Amino acid sequence: MIVSYQLGLISLGTLALGQIVSSIEVPDEQVVYKKVGEVNLHLDVFKPKGHQAGNKCPCIVFFFGGGWTGGTPSQFYPHAQYLASRGMVAISAEYRVSSRHDTLPYQCVADGKSSIRWIRQHASTLGVDPDRIAAGGGSFGAQ
Repeated sequence: MIVSYQLGLISLGTLALGQIVSSIEVPDEQVVYKKVGEVNLHLDVFKPKGHQAGNKCPCIVFFFGGGWTGGTPSQFYPHAQYLASRGMVAISAEYRVSSRHDTLPYQCVADGKSSIRWIRQHASTLGVDPDRIAAGGGSFGAQ
């Protein structure tokens, strides 16, 4: 009886994990916004259902945390997915970090500024209202 109970718990755990994994989304689009040497920096774009380039949706840009030393844009995929389901274009931005690119904090900040400039310059092709762009994040990304 103990063995069947343990197998039942393992089965339930596997089923629950399958539900979590199946709900994880990938970006609708990934674009390069900046090239530094051999490094391409990307924006991971999540769009509302039925979104068209001609739309002028509000936009939010997320910057991952990691104290300028690490982290990845996927930290904010769940947030981006949720806000895209509510009508926003949500973007998770990649920037250089010291552990992968041997950069200093001011270079990380420069990448963040470059990403916002790029989004404004390409707002019409992204379907974004350039006057309604918000930014947020965790740790460094909140600065």
